[in-house]
Amino acid sequence: MDESLTERDNMPIDRTHIRVTVLTVAGYFLDGFDLLVISVALLTIVPAFHPSAVAEGLIGSATIAGMFFGGLGAGFLVDRLGRRRIYMWDLLVFIIFTVGAAFAQNIWQLIVFRGLLGVGIGADYALTLTIVSEFAPIKGRGTLMGAGLFAYWIGAVASIFLGLLFFVTTGGLAWRLTLLVGVIPAIIVLILRHTVPESPRWKAVTEGKGLAGAKTSGSVKVLFERPFARRVWLSYANWFINDIIFYGIGIYTPILLLGMGLKTHVASISGSGVLDIVGMFGAFAGMLLLDRWGRRPLQAWGFLLQGLTLLAFALDPKPSLLILGIAFAIFYVANAGGTGQTTGIFVSELVPTRVRGTAMGLGTAISRIGAFISVFLLPVILKSDGIEVILVLTGICALVGAVLTLGLPETRNQSLESLNENQMAQPGTLAASEMRS
Repeated sequence: MDESLTERDNMPIDRTHIRVTVLTVAGYFLDGFDLLVISVALLTIVPAFHPSAVAEGLIGSATIAGMFFGGLGAGFLVDRLGRRRIYMWDLLVFIIFTVGAAFAQNIWQLIVFRGLLGVGIGADYALTLTIVSEFAPIKGRGTLMGAGLFAYWIGAVASIFLGLLFFVTTGGLAWRLTLLVGVIPAIIVLILRHTVPESPRWKAVTEGKGLAGAKTSGSVKVLFERPFARRVWLSYANWFINDIIFYGIGIYTPILLLGMGLKTHVASISGSGVLDIVGMFGAFAGMLLLDRWGRRPLQAWGFLLQGLTLLAFALDPKPSLLILGIAFAIFYVANAGGTGQTTGIFVSELVPTRVRGTAMGLGTAISRIGAFISVFLLPVILKSDGIEVILVLTGICALVGAVLTLGLPETRNQSLESLNENQMAQPGTLAASEMRS
């Protein structure tokens, strides 16, 4: 192993780690802002354009579809061209098409632009945990990686309350202003990202410094070979399940709250905003627990609590406001502090450096399929079968995720090289350690 990487693994968190992390996870902030801002914007988009149930589903899911292609393409490129090159242009794509979406003149323009801005967000998804994990030391890596989802929830909270402000003050223009304001932080981050250097681990691979014989260029075949295939595809399955559960519920929370008993749009948006604040605190708690408790316990308990909450809802989909608030809060904490944190982190930590970007891009694409299915089908199922069917299906998915998590190894307090590069030469070692985990 490269001595400089050993030193980096053993050093304390410093200003460079914090700067790289903040500028990198800013992409997650924009993701949280942009994906959940549509939940508020839909309240004024629907009366403006009168979309069908299918078109409404496409508005919510277009960005997720774009993320599929952005993650898949960028993941492949960052392993060949470097992390930093792709790091810059993805935000430019986001800025251009966010402006286009804000000025869309009809429903189909809005859907197309929302899809194209998703390409930029998906590319950033493939990069964020890749870059943070490769800069981070062993002690504190979980906290730094967990900052990504914390940033996501800060963006979600900002989107809800800005959306509410615009909804109350500007009426029909609310959705345009709410979409457009996301460009401001994106421009700031784009300028500051020029100060972030190339990943030290990617440089070590491409400059031929060893890493247990890793090749200069990665190959997706590694993800289908021992000792990586089992744990990588279990991680993908859990990421897919997490997005099926969360994105449909999260994006349509204001609409679901209306269906569960809240009387006005302002009340449903406010309720959604309060839940996003709960999610933000849950993500912060999860960020701190990743290195203290571990990735696997957080994920297993997160899935279990979400599953039980959703199935309990199915038995009484219109409970009292107190029970409604408590149950939704448990769901949001379990996701934001558990499965939302860990599913992507597992992928980033359980593959070799030479294919980490590809693996994260493929994981992003697979998870977006789950998110797209959920967001596209939820309004259709809601209108045809009712909310109980949605709650039962997502609850069962969550319980399946809890069981699958038991097959994953714990990655806390281990170097990326001991988890991956060293195991390429000694696959039996990893297999034995996974059986003990």
